[in-house]
Amino acid sequence: MSTMRIIRGIIKTAIALFVVFHMSATFMYSLYYVDGVPVLEWLFEKRTHIRPYVLATSQWQRWNLFSPDPLRRVIEMEFDQKTEGEWVNIFTLNEHNVTWFQRAPELKIMRRMEEENMRPLQERYVHDFCKINSVPEGTEIRLRKRWHVIPQHDKTQSEAWWNTWQPDWSEIELLQTTCPELS
Repeated sequence: MSTMRIIRGIIKTAIALFVVFHMSATFMYSLYYVDGVPVLEWLFEKRTHIRPYVLATSQWQRWNLFSPDPLRRVIEMEFDQKTEGEWVNIFTLNEHNVTWFQRAPELKIMRRMEEENMRPLQERYVHDFCKINSVPEGTEIRLRKRWHVIPQHDKTQSEAWWNTWQPDWSEIELLQTTCPELS
């Protein structure tokens, strides 16, 4: 048996073990605690061991995406600049203008920003926006959240209905601040 053949065998085994570990870790992290089910209780206790790996690889969403209650809220953030006493939109942050590899973390931050206790995060985010986009120091900036909910019907709607449906957008102002010094 040649050395190359042994190395290939070791590599294939390592890949297979990694795939099994990854699938097991993702599955185990997505389980919820169920009181009175010993296997689930035991697995839930072991989550602390795999948590760093799962979070580092962004496998943490635990979405209802494929459940009977999927996500239906669409959200975007509007950055407005005060020009001659009027607020003018200068950028809209949504899933359409975030690159695919940044989409998960960026949209997660965006959803976290809407919580009331996140004012420091909102301010930091707007100040970073000012620096990245070279918005002059002292420029007044406003951050607004806009959202709508995709309707859920008891009966499936026709394609024609969906083609004519328009979202009912709601919005709130999250923050008004001024851009910091560019450095």
